Amino acid sequence: MPIEPTPPTTRVFLCHTDALTSLPNDSALRHLLGASEHERLNRYQGKRYHEFLQTRLLLRHALSSTLPGTVPPTRWQITERSEQAPLVHQAVEAGWHYSVTHSRAMIAVVISNHGPCGIDLEYQRQRVNIAELASEWFHPSETELLATLADHERTVAFYRLWTMKEALIKAKGSSIFSGILARAHFVPCNPTDEGKDLYAYSLELSKAPFSLSIVCRYPPAYVTQGYPLTTAEKITPIVTPYIIHQS
Repeated sequence: MPIEPTPPTTRVFLCHTDALTSLPNDSALRHLLGASEHERLNRYQGKRYHEFLQTRLLLRHALSSTLPGTVPPTRWQITERSEQAPLVHQAVEAGWHYSVTHSRAMIAVVISNHGPCGIDLEYQRQRVNIAELASEWFHPSETELLATLADHERTVAFYRLWTMKEALIKAKGSSIFSGILARAHFVPCNPTDEGKDLYAYSLELSKAPFSLSIVCRYPPAYVTQGYPLTTAEKITPIVTPYIIHQS
């Protein structure tokens, strides 16, 4: 049974796929993948094909830069799982947790050593059906809140809530059809008992039209953007914590 590492740490890694253009060609990147990753990759074409390769590359490098007793990126053993995050065998055995997401050419990874974690990233595109989506998937109190906001504020608030809900689903190992989206609602807070429960954290990225949220026990202490990770920029997003209520 792995011993939970201390002190607790939560790290977030962001990368725009444009920053990965100097990487080896796809054939070289494919050599990093295991059998189940190859099987999944073969289902994709075009943009989705490249995003999958790049996401798995960033995950491997993020793990290598975070976990003690560094395993090189080429040595991580990853197994794909249906409707779940990929299984990184060595990380799980060492008591570490992780989650990945991507949207509109942006990739994000969260790694934590104290309990489950989830991450979700969404591009904030304008939608005409926010009220309809909220009534189907959100808690009634959130639907009421969205109805009081002006258009731009409603869009930002909708995606903030959506990413927190998706991150919660990932942290719980659940699915969008479990009912957790409508049951969960989020209240801004100043956590005083960090480490005892899962919290949602909304990360506001400067000048970026994305909503980014993580669900974990501890707030992110380390956020970078860029690739390779040795030269990535350390950034300081505005982080808002939320207590998660599930009714």
